[in-house]
Amino acid sequence: MFENIIRQEEIVKLLREDLRAGRLPSSILLSGPEFSGKLSVALELARVLGCESSEAPWNCACRSCEYHRLLSHPYTLLLGGRYFYQEIAACADTLRKTGSLSSRYLFIRSVRKLTSRFDPVLWEGDETKLQKIMPSLTAVEEPLSEIAPGTELPPADRLERIAGDILSGVRKILDGTSLDSIPIAQIRRASAWAHLGAAGARKILILENADRMLDSARNALLKILEEPPAHVSFILLSSRREALMPTILSRVRTYRFLPRDGTASREVLERIFRDTSGAYPTLKDFFWIFQDINPNALRAAAVNFLRCALDSSPASGCRDFAEAEPEDGSLLSDRAKFRLFLQELLEVLRTFLGGGPPVRELPAVSLGQLEEWTKLVRKTSESLDVLNLSPGLLAQRLYTRMGEN
Repeated sequence: MFENIIRQEEIVKLLREDLRAGRLPSSILLSGPEFSGKLSVALELARVLGCESSEAPWNCACRSCEYHRLLSHPYTLLLGGRYFYQEIAACADTLRKTGSLSSRYLFIRSVRKLTSRFDPVLWEGDETKLQKIMPSLTAVEEPLSEIAPGTELPPADRLERIAGDILSGVRKILDGTSLDSIPIAQIRRASAWAHLGAAGARKILILENADRMLDSARNALLKILEEPPAHVSFILLSSRREALMPTILSRVRTYRFLPRDGTASREVLERIFRDTSGAYPTLKDFFWIFQDINPNALRAAAVNFLRCALDSSPASGCRDFAEAEPEDGSLLSDRAKFRLFLQELLEVLRTFLGGGPPVRELPAVSLGQLEEWTKLVRKTSESLDVLNLSPGLLAQRLYTRMGEN
């Protein structure tokens, strides 16, 4: 078990020990930085909990493991947002390059991490919304049968068309709905699903980015965690443990993930994505290339935004928000790109706060101002994820408030 988890030895050791000793609680939190493997561990844990073998090897032939390897198990629900498009595009690229059995699983699983968020259980009562994107869901799901393990891999030109059609469908799905925040309606439906019997089987509820919820949804989640059904395991994931309610934290056991350093990131890229170029210092840098974002252009946009907020005098050339807007307009219109833009703003601010080398294009900034701006950027990120507000509106509001502080 957990053979597919790279460079999180301590977490794997703890989970194995807790599983074998029968002391794994029904509700846990996997907490740690982005790209540290939290969802991979959650999905592997779901497979292990349902496996018919006590050792639960990855290649187990039991029916439950077959379902879990393809992320099609009927007793597992996934909720919450993720960097879906970048991951699917990266896995498609790996499939094109290698055509290996592992790359087939990798690509199918990346797609179903998205399509599983549209399980009818979670959308009961919102069938109208679901129907609008159903053609795109079908267009994404149906071609997977052609690359499923056990079938002959299509020729290169057909494989290219399959990958292209799926990525086009993924774009339409993501443009047609927002998965950034977990709404209270889905928490309630998941709760009702959890309370239904499963004929002796264990149900698994995985909430990715569990910190991205309004208070009403958090309270609904707290209610089910207070009295969890005996046959259900709850696995919460978060990169911001401090943003979760203390009462929720008191009802879960936290497993803390370490960030993946350059060596660990390269190992993931080489073993999983078959990239041996050494061109990407982190996994985030690697996934960026599938988001059509130039890291240097992103940093320049963040620095310019901060420069204009610092000095709105005529001499600065930034008389209003329009002067601070990135040349790539999609940074403030595309939700995924805007999230990366906010992360880059935080990185620049952390450089100052951490006493790192000054950013040449920026004037001196007081410590108090840096702290206030960091809070404003984080608040903007929370508003984007939880309140589903327009990125452009949030950017303009952030610029105005930064100019006031």
